[in-house]
Amino acid sequence: MTHNGDRLSGEIVTMEDGILTLDTEYGEMKIEWGKVVHVTSTKPMKVRVSGEKKGLVSDFFVGGHEFRHVTELRQDGPIPISEVKGINIGHIRHDGTITLGGNHTTGNTNTKAVNAVSRVKIQAHRQRLDLEGKYNYGEANGAVTARNWLFQLKYDYFLTEKVFLNTSNMLEHDRFQNLQLRTTLGAGVGYQFFNTGQLSLSSTVGMAYVDEDYTTVPRTQTPSAHAGYRFEATLWSRIKIFQRFDGYYDFKYGNAIRITMDQGVRIPVYQTLYVSLEYDYRLNTKPAPDRKEVDDAYIFGVGFEF
Repeated sequence: MTHNGDRLSGEIVTMEDGILTLDTEYGEMKIEWGKVVHVTSTKPMKVRVSGEKKGLVSDFFVGGHEFRHVTELRQDGPIPISEVKGINIGHIRHDGTITLGGNHTTGNTNTKAVNAVSRVKIQAHRQRLDLEGKYNYGEANGAVTARNWLFQLKYDYFLTEKVFLNTSNMLEHDRFQNLQLRTTLGAGVGYQFFNTGQLSLSSTVGMAYVDEDYTTVPRTQTPSAHAGYRFEATLWSRIKIFQRFDGYYDFKYGNAIRITMDQGVRIPVYQTLYVSLEYDYRLNTKPAPDRKEVDDAYIFGVGFEF
């Protein structure tokens, strides 16, 4: 039951990040937990609540939380509904996506292309780990026209519900930028503006160390300033839009500005299966000699969430 008297029926899937998910006969429904005043279930619910501290190592990974199994929740019950931190979730939560795209043509023109993107997020108490991998390959009439990959790891440790410390490592390779390997190690501070089942927005600022190894110029290392943000929203409870931005300003070797920006939309097709349209933009104001500053790509693919 919600605070305005509405009664909703269905199977309780989870309550996480302030969103209660119900599986009803009309499909999946999401309700803000703050609007819920009474929950009853025919099966025991695994309810996460604050508990006693169990030790330094345990508290670091899972925090002072414990689980109880109940069939009813209300504000004046044994477990006040306002103290519930989650339902049917574990200490460690994860989700992610895998998207594949490409084409193949024969005849007067022989072309093929492969695009693969995978993103994984793992959360435990105050910690969040984001992993991202990308691979692009293309050829036309037997000649390679694109070959690049990227791997990024970002680790956040939350000091409060909103403020977190951030570290990151990004590896990049692009044959047609003459880039053998770029390694970017960063650290900074971030702020989580929103983090619900419908909207997520966070930003980070900090410093980075950049090591670039090109095939045509000497290897360089430089300190760099960094700013970035992550945005994701769910529209009409189904369609997801996202944008990820990272910008760097190098303090040496020409004061290069580098921007990585990905944005797109994922439209569900069936259960966890979706179609995706993504636009990736790359800017490097100091590329290798005879290389262009901007690279961009439109990626259409299919994928699944897990």
